[in-house]
Amino acid sequence: MLGFGVVLAADILARVLTLLLVVLAVGGAVLAIGLIGYVVLACRRYQQQDTWLNAAPHGWPGVPDDPPRAVNADPVTLRQAIAELQAQLLAARGGLSEVDGSRHQHLHLHGLSPEQAAAIIAELQARHRPGGWQDGGS
Repeated sequence: MLGFGVVLAADILARVLTLLLVVLAVGGAVLAIGLIGYVVLACRRYQQQDTWLNAAPHGWPGVPDDPPRAVNADPVTLRQAIAELQAQLLAARGGLSEVDGSRHQHLHLHGLSPEQAAAIIAELQARHRPGGWQDGGS
């Protein structure tokens, strides 16, 4: 009788373990398929978003009769144009005799040639202090 009980318990345990192994294998396969699907969908969303962003119009929409717009992508040229405009505005203002000695001016001369920077500084020196900056001040 004891032998029959051991055989019966071993048979039940074998079936349960077989069923447990099958359930774990199927669950692992479902998880792997889900992970692969998630990665594929994430990659597709990223590609669609990248395509959408690159296809989006930049700036104002083009009109067929408009001439092509000049695109000035060089910041150095833009800074030079701004510096020249500032110099023209200073020249248009005329003499700056109302400037007191306690004020100072902070200049950004990025991207200018040394000759352009020297010309701007010389013009500012001549306008602010007609005698020059002998004291080496600001």
